[in-house]
Amino acid sequence: MSNFSINEFKQLPIVMTSMSRWDGDFSSASWSLAKTFAQNQIVIYVDYPFTLIDFIRERKKKHLKARIPALLYGKNCLTPLTEYHTNLFALTPPLMLPINWLPPGKLYRLLAGWNNRRLSKSIQKGLLKLNITDYIFFNSFNPLYLSSLPKGFTPKAFVYQSRDNIRALEPYLRKHGSYLEIEAVKNARLSLATSRLLQKDLEQLSGENVAYFPNAADFNLFKSAFEDEIPLPEELKTLPRPIIGYTGNICHRIDYELLKGICENNPEKSLVMVGPRNHWGHTDVDLDKLPNLHFTGPKKIEQLPSYLAHFDVLILPFLCNEVTRSIYPLKINEYLASGKPIVATPFSEDIQSFSPLIRLEKDAQAFSRTITEELESNTPQKGLQRYQEASKNTWEGRVTLFWKLINQTFSL
Repeated sequence: MSNFSINEFKQLPIVMTSMSRWDGDFSSASWSLAKTFAQNQIVIYVDYPFTLIDFIRERKKKHLKARIPALLYGKNCLTPLTEYHTNLFALTPPLMLPINWLPPGKLYRLLAGWNNRRLSKSIQKGLLKLNITDYIFFNSFNPLYLSSLPKGFTPKAFVYQSRDNIRALEPYLRKHGSYLEIEAVKNARLSLATSRLLQKDLEQLSGENVAYFPNAADFNLFKSAFEDEIPLPEELKTLPRPIIGYTGNICHRIDYELLKGICENNPEKSLVMVGPRNHWGHTDVDLDKLPNLHFTGPKKIEQLPSYLAHFDVLILPFLCNEVTRSIYPLKINEYLASGKPIVATPFSEDIQSFSPLIRLEKDAQAFSRTITEELESNTPQKGLQRYQEASKNTWEGRVTLFWKLINQTFSL
């Protein structure tokens, strides 16, 4: 592997796996990174595998129906995504065995090995279709699959990226993911972490070097919220202003008591959340009873600037706990690109590093008071400073960093 030069590595196709699918309900770092790599080389973005149980549960849903030929018969596995780039392909693997319920041990290892061989053969089939022999395998936070590479699956480089503290996530993921991630870090030639704390933790747990590789934004997309006149989305036309906005998954990371407090302390303002609602099971707060809280449902990443352009202040109301303290949130640079004021909780070292461009508050009263202060004190100059900060944190810049890290790793 070391006989490859950096320029030769840059010409190699990239096979990327993750826990998100290219057509999912919200933007993901892995998908954004895949689209950026595809500007210069072939990228095969591998769907997060469906298991037999997933197939039974979701068989009537549109996203699964479209994949049935690939899932059941191995047909049409490789889909050109020319609407994004001629270099970008999605690969749908066949159905996998549902094995996460098993305890760690020999049986799990045996069946996980079968799943991994099945997945790797599917990837190799896609590579063969494109006449590709040499490639980079980039596992972007999917340690449940291919944390160890099966015999015959031999990329020129194995890169593993961690984007969340899997040891603090829901039991389903951490049950096997916590130890498999450490295996992935040990097996990969280059390992990456999106937050400083995650980097330190993984280095301590694995005994390996882990590089800091923070999230970024599609600046060319999100800068339109700052630069352009964008039509007002239909959902916002009848809402009282000012509008407090949030974009992203509405999930276990959100501090729902804080959210309730923001609504109650700002009855004259509208709070709009853009993203899929996955809060059930994570809170007892009845969000539908908050009269000034509004949901738009999930939107494609390409639609988000039109909402950011018409929000007056943006919030990141995350819990401060073991899950969030190792997060560099994808949306912070998307928010900054819009130039709008931002108020967040001080949930991680990484989010704190954006102060004083953003305001940090923890309790509902202080958070609400700061929202009002930011609305009253906002100026075009402050907006420009936020916009300029986002321009330093682009996916193109992260790709440049990636090749620098590859060069350092393979020149050792």
